Amino acid sequence: MEIKVDVKLADMKVFDKATEFGIFAASEQALKDCNYLCKQDTSTLINSSLIHSEPEKGILRWVTPYAEHQYTFPGTRHDKNPNACPEWAKRAAETKRDMWKKVFEKAVMNYGG
Repeated sequence: MEIKVDVKLADMKVFDKATEFGIFAASEQALKDCNYLCKQDTSTLINSSLIHSEPEKGILRWVTPYAEHQYTFPGTRHDKNPNACPEWAKRAAETKRDMWKKVFEKAVMNYGG
């Protein structure tokens, strides 16, 4: 059995743009969910993620000299952020991954650009 499919270049461009939009939307939601669990003292760690992340590429980053230590260090203060926990991105993914997929799918399906 042979199936022939014609794909127009214009359709591929729309598909690519819709996919980029989906990646951006899902990454923005993931960053929000991760920062909800991120350790917080002076907000520098969370602010660094807003500056250094590239949601349009699906890249989330926390960039401070102590970011890696805080990510893996088991101790957590809860006075500024009662939701804070170590490995905040991993924890967020464990509970929110399915929602991020839905955000992606919804953004792609509703792309109007």
